[in-house]
Order: sequence, then C-alpha cells, then structure tokens
Amino acid sequence: MENRLSMISMTAFVTGGTRGIGYVIVEELAEFGEVVHSCSRNEAELCKCLKDWEAKGFEVTGSVCESNTQRWDFCCFLTLDNKDFIEALKARTPLGGPAEPGQVSSPVAFLCLPAASYITGQVMWLMVGLPSMVF
Repeated sequence: MENRLSMISMTAFVTGGTRGIGYVIVEELAEFGEVVHSCSRNEAELCKCLKDWEAKGFEVTGSVCESNTQRWDFCCFLTLDNKDFIEALKARTPLGGPAEPGQVSSPVAFLCLPAASYITGQVMWLMVGLPSMVF
C-alpha cells in the first residue's frame, strides 16, 4: 500500500516562491520530501533562496521569469499597502487580521498529498474567520 501522506518522488511548481506565501509553500512542500521548482522575477532573490534551500537539504530548483508588474503593483496599493484597508480587515476579522503565510501553506500542502486525491474542482476559502462576502 502506498503512503498516502508522503510527497516523496512528487514534483511541484510554485510561482513567486522567493517571498511571502510562495516562499513558505516551497519550504512546506520540500519538508514533505517533494521536489520543488520555483520561479521569480528577481534573479538575486531567487539565487539567495536556492542557496538557503540547498543548505537546508531541500531539493529545489528555480528559474527567472518575466511578468507585467503594473497590474500587481496597483492591486498591492489597493490592499496590502493601504493602512486603512488593513485596519478595517483587522476590525472585521475574528482572528485579528489576515493569515500569516504559514497558515496558508499547510492547506496547500494537504491538497498536494495523495490522500487528498479525491478532492477535485473545489475552492478552499482561506478567509481567516471572515464570511466570504464581507467586503
């Protein structure tokens, strides 16, 4: 019988793996024994992360990718960099604010396990206690 709680001999591709949620997803999957490939727009950050992951014994490869940042910069201004938005989110969230990256990486890792293979076509809302239509 296969070990349905192991990711050994599996491979994952994580975009934006050098920071934030992407970074902790790379680490969580690699800790489970999965081979991970990540891409980043920033070559220096990618090289630093690859060295760190190698030192930890993780099997991670990486590549630099191009992206149009104009839209993402605008979205970040409206949300993450907007102090009023963050304060409103904290006030409406029973858990006191947005999730930390590590709180998001665990459900991602679970969905990558063979044990979750029958979970298909679903949306997993990670709303840190908020109803889905609060804002």
